[in-house]
Amino acid sequence: MSTFLSKNKTLFYLLTLYCQQKGNNFHHQQLATILKISPKQLNRYLKLFQQHNWLIYNAGNGRGHLSKIQWQGDIEQIIVDKLKYHLSTMTMLDWEELFAFPNLTDSLAVKFKHLYQQNIKNNILYNEHLIVPIYHPIHTLQPNQVNDIYSAALLSNLTNRLVEADANGIIIPSLAHHWKINGVTLRLYLRKNVAFHNGDLLTARDVAWCLRQLLHLPLWQPIREITIVDMWTIDFIFSETCTYALHLLTDIQASIYKIVDNVVFGTGSFAISKHTPHQIVLEAYDNYFGMKALLHTVELNILPKGSNSFYQTNFSNDINHKKINIQNGVCAVILNKNKEACSIKAQRQHIKNIIHKHLYKVIENDSALQNHLSSFSKNISPLCKKEVLNIGVPKDKINLGQHLFSSLSKYGYHPQIESLKLSQYIKDSLQPLKYDAFVYTNVTTVNSAFQKLHTAFSPVSPIYKVCKEDAYFINIFEKFKLATIEEWPFLFDSLEHYLIEEAILIPLFTHLDAIPFAQDILKLDFNHLGHIDLSTIWYDKEEL
Repeated sequence: MSTFLSKNKTLFYLLTLYCQQKGNNFHHQQLATILKISPKQLNRYLKLFQQHNWLIYNAGNGRGHLSKIQWQGDIEQIIVDKLKYHLSTMTMLDWEELFAFPNLTDSLAVKFKHLYQQNIKNNILYNEHLIVPIYHPIHTLQPNQVNDIYSAALLSNLTNRLVEADANGIIIPSLAHHWKINGVTLRLYLRKNVAFHNGDLLTARDVAWCLRQLLHLPLWQPIREITIVDMWTIDFIFSETCTYALHLLTDIQASIYKIVDNVVFGTGSFAISKHTPHQIVLEAYDNYFGMKALLHTVELNILPKGSNSFYQTNFSNDINHKKINIQNGVCAVILNKNKEACSIKAQRQHIKNIIHKHLYKVIENDSALQNHLSSFSKNISPLCKKEVLNIGVPKDKINLGQHLFSSLSKYGYHPQIESLKLSQYIKDSLQPLKYDAFVYTNVTTVNSAFQKLHTAFSPVSPIYKVCKEDAYFINIFEKFKLATIEEWPFLFDSLEHYLIEEAILIPLFTHLDAIPFAQDILKLDFNHLGHIDLSTIWYDKEEL
């Protein structure tokens, strides 16, 4: 028994008795054991409940005789009414305990859900407080270390970039109010009196410190140095032409932040007021240089995935849980040509044909996914000898991994599937690709050519790890430095076509995913990165 119900024993015993003992007859000692109390204590609570006219209790006469309960009135509503007294102090973990209660009836679960939703609505209307359940931990708050969508979604509300890009890809001011390019120099002028969440003023020194940490990344290589002109002016000096430089500064890793006593501070519309393994509380930043957030507090509670049928912030009466999905990348198999098992194109083509033949129907039958498989060879010869094939598969794609195992085993392969949790997936992204094959989900929130190319040339991408010494791959990279915005889509299409033809990239389907923090929140707005802009969420009291 955890904190909330342990402090409210009457509610706990009534709830347990109702959920465990729906029938009329029961064995007294067995019921006491279920409640983890003595038979005498059980008698006291049964008499108390009888005094409240919640039930009629008839004790069994003698050993072996069953006792009888006859429930009086609407017990479920009585339980809900007792909960109402505790709403102001209940945490998300308290609600989780209630929703996970053993043998909870469907009707009582729905009543709990409606009470929970009403509580959230009241909090928003009167306290400007939004509770958002999330189902993945935030792995880092340091922007230059971000390589997962969940951390990026949070940081987009805590930090700012020097410039932003609108929905059409046009660069617009942010921390830098103006910029100009003169030959190989990009000069940016910073806004004055912008403060970090700890109160320190933003200066060019902070910007230089943040962005110099990124100069080792492939796409940043054209930048020879970053120099401080004065407190509010900074120069990027290029060693060669780089047409994507301003777009590069819109990336989440280019966010400006500072670290004081091991705490990360940004300049965004929200600041972190509490951070534990299970909860992150954001408060609107009063000194934000842009629009102040319309809500005062956003509480992010990290919950088990199994809870998502109840934890919602949708205030409608529809009890069906809904998600906001976006087509945000491609799920594919990457064949590592740097490993012996996939070093020759014919070997990779053999694996590709197997995947196309045996996974085609599996994926085609999934109506939620757009199939990208091309035609395949129906006549596939098995291997002459067993070939071990090490395959890395994210845990949420384990069913796909099982299909790969089954299909490849038919043709002489000995697949060894390693299932990776998100934390391990992120950790492995910083290491060389150790697998012969890897199930890769390229999750992006902005479906732009720049983001696709940026992802391909990121050192954490398995495509980059496999192809960084490939002549064609390098050639596309060199062209990207000189290309216009209009040419970027053609460059990406050329790269993708090459990778597919070489059987390095085997696209399976368009990846659909729930937008982080978007579980049934109403009146959403999205920032340029495709993440939810928490500062714009608000509720019309008249509509509610």
